[in-house]
Amino acid sequence: MVTPVDPHSTEDPTPGTPVRDDWASSLVDRFVKVVDQVRNVTTRPIITLARGLVFGLVMVCCAVAAAVLAGIGLFRLLDIALPGESWSAHLVLGATCCALGGLLWSRRSP
Repeated sequence: MVTPVDPHSTEDPTPGTPVRDDWASSLVDRFVKVVDQVRNVTTRPIITLARGLVFGLVMVCCAVAAAVLAGIGLFRLLDIALPGESWSAHLVLGATCCALGGLLWSRRSP
């Protein structure tokens, strides 16, 4: 005797025969996979580049601010440590910058 099979059943009617997938869910899965592949090829590199530019800009701004604050702190330290008015701190920092510039100028490539 043959038993009737419900066409909407997800159970395997007989052992060894594959269960048919729902065509709508497989179509949606395929569509999602294609959209993900397109997004990975087109927008992901642009987003990565934009993040790199933003983080780089923030790092440059922080480095400039740190250099300015370090220069101010060095000047204030020299102003306190050296005798005389602030001209002595200007003289020491000016001589240091000139010596560093002369060293870099002598090492330039022709």
